[in-house]
Amino acid sequence: MAIPPARAAAADEITVDKVVVNGGKPVVVGTHAVATFPIAVTATHASGVYQANATLFSPSYAVVYTDGGQLLDCAETKPTTTCTGSYTVDPIKVFTQDSSPAGTWKVHLHVDAWEATYENQDKYTFKLLRAAKLTANATPEPVKKGKTITVKGTLTGADWSSDKYVGFKGQPVKLQFRKKGSSTYTTVKTVTSGSGGTVTATATAGSGGYYRFAFAGTGTTAAVNASGDFVDVQ
Repeated sequence: MAIPPARAAAADEITVDKVVVNGGKPVVVGTHAVATFPIAVTATHASGVYQANATLFSPSYAVVYTDGGQLLDCAETKPTTTCTGSYTVDPIKVFTQDSSPAGTWKVHLHVDAWEATYENQDKYTFKLLRAAKLTANATPEPVKKGKTITVKGTLTGADWSSDKYVGFKGQPVKLQFRKKGSSTYTTVKTVTSGSGGTVTATATAGSGGYYRFAFAGTGTTAAVNASGDFVDVQ
């Protein structure tokens, strides 16, 4: 698809105020489930905006998700109008070769007002990330106060080339603890995931509560927290 070059907007042209994809949160895509997410484009012109077309694409990979763009629904208001729409991404159909498309994506806009046209290339961005999974299992259960608790788990990320979750090695993972009756997790220590994404950490038993692992994510993989595993301290 040929994308026209960017040009400066004249004084009488449209002002694009903001573009929000997925409510400002990263779009997270796994291996099989279809991801659906919204887009909202807010633009201003004295005559009112009646049409907006948005094309989503990966600048680092030969993927143009919406070839030719998608028309959005525009509210009949002026001078400021918000146009909305939604997209679906099927990882099996869209990402057929590898996981390279993960990362920063761009939005190309073509916005029409009754008396002006505004185009912009490569200005608006959002994150499209691989999904991740993380587990945690704390032993022994129960445990005596002062003894050592060992927590083991596995960090995996969606691999779009194989349609499977694979081990994510060499990533910092936090061991966190939430005391029984509390709603807040605190970080005990940080460890690094090993071969196959395995994660192991130890802690000294002080009081009963929940242990979990937490992964902050990367530029291409989403953050994820494991479910807390309760340990009774006697």
